Amino acid sequence: MKSKSNKSICKICGSDFARSGMTRHIKSCLGKHFKAKTKGKAKRLYYLHIYAFYNPDYFLHILISENARLEDLDNFLRDIWVECCGHMSSFMRPGQHQEIGMKNKINEIFEPGLTFSYMYDFGDTTELSIKNIEIFNGAIKSKKKIQLISRNSPPLVACDECNKNMAEIICAQCQWDGTGWLCKKCAKNHECGDEMFLPVVNSPRTGVCGYTGD
Repeated sequence: MKSKSNKSICKICGSDFARSGMTRHIKSCLGKHFKAKTKGKAKRLYYLHIYAFYNPDYFLHILISENARLEDLDNFLRDIWVECCGHMSSFMRPGQHQEIGMKNKINEIFEPGLTFSYMYDFGDTTELSIKNIEIFNGAIKSKKKIQLISRNSPPLVACDECNKNMAEIICAQCQWDGTGWLCKKCAKNHECGDEMFLPVVNSPRTGVCGYTGD
């Protein structure tokens, strides 16, 4: 899959940036617009950069409360990116194969600069990397435990057949060979048949295990 990425929006200030510049911008933006604005109510918030291990064009930037648990982050990732059939998931420390318990609090395990792995579905696995960029003092909007700061704009993938139109459908069979990204016109004549088709959605799990983004 060859894709082009549009600029993505920072939800704090509304500016748009390419993937490579988003982390640097958000650190600056949080310092300007977020710090020390909630005197007396401020809590430690962890700024996490989450991205697909095999395709970093899929990314999320979030703030998460220090008192949130890994199960809260797991539910967030399932809702926004990976949930399809109730598969199991796990968090792991770098270089280790031992799972971290879902009841662990964020402030018990995350340190600035540390990267963890997240696995969803141990058959057709979607693997994410989660890096703690920095810790801030502030309050999350609407008293939620997690606030989304930025999400990648949908990658633009050209149809593998005509190489002109953008792909809107993916063949779940052909995608294992690195092909099968189809525009609607070319999908009509694709040999695998529409029973193998899944919609192209803005998720690193697109085309896998019946995932439709719903």
